[in-house]
Parts: sequence; C-alpha cells; structure tokens
Amino acid sequence: MNQPIITRTPMDRLRHTLMFEALLLTLLAPMMSLMLNKDIVDVGMLSVVISLKAMLINPIFNYLFDRYDVRRGRVPTERKLLGRVIHAMGMEVTLTATSLPLIVWWLDVTFMQALVVDMVMIFAVMTYTLIFNWGYDRVFPVLQTSVHTSTQLSAKALPIEN
Repeated sequence: MNQPIITRTPMDRLRHTLMFEALLLTLLAPMMSLMLNKDIVDVGMLSVVISLKAMLINPIFNYLFDRYDVRRGRVPTERKLLGRVIHAMGMEVTLTATSLPLIVWWLDVTFMQALVVDMVMIFAVMTYTLIFNWGYDRVFPVLQTSVHTSTQLSAKALPIEN
C-alpha cells in the first residue's frame, strides 16, 4: 500500500475504551464475586479500580500495537484472526502483570488463588476482547483513502471532452 494508513483518532480511542470497559465491568464483577465467594461490593470496587487502570493502559497499548501494524504496512482495523489473537493476548499479559498484586492485596487472597482466578478471567477477557474489538472495527471502521478510488470517482464525475 503506497498511501499512508489512517488509524483511529484520540476521540475514537476514548470511545472504544469507555465502551469496552463499561461492558466488561458488568460481566466481570459478578463473575469474580462468585468465583472467590467474596462480597459483590468489594469485588465491584476492585473491578472499578482495575478497569480504571486498564483504561489508562488500553489506549497506549492499542496505539503502540497499531503503530506496529502500520510499520509493517498493515491496516490495524483489517487485522486477520491471528493478529487479533496476538493483540488480545498481549493486552491480557500486560493487564495481568499489573493486576495480580492488586487483587492479592485488595481481596486478601493468596497469590495462587488470585492467579487461578486470573487464569479463568484471562480466558474470558481474551475471548471478550477478541469479539469486542472485531465487532467495534466492523461498527466503527477507519476508512482508508485511495488515490486510485478518488481518481476513478473524479473520472466518472467529469465529462470526457474530445
């Protein structure tokens, strides 16, 4: 592709992050509460803190991953399944590394308990991330401009003179 690849705007990234986290929170807190047999309020507050942390990390991670795609000549919103799986896994590894100590401290559980719960959550959140991002890219695509396309449109719009 000879044209520069257009990526998401900061406002689009903010919309993505807010939608992603709001939906995830409604799924995450009840699931963690059941798995840990902890009060939904405690788990809910922890989920909000983890969500806020993720909202700080998410746009930075996504921006860097998009730049990685662009440097390789790939349009980020047109990622294939493998690229989406790698993206989701990378995000989850980053979030897990920053969340486990917080979970252990907040809920007063052992590292192993937190790790087991987190492993289940990782699978659920990675699946959610994959589906959410794929859907988001379909609902809110980043349209790429093309000189070839605009030349064709201009040629059709202008009458040919002899």
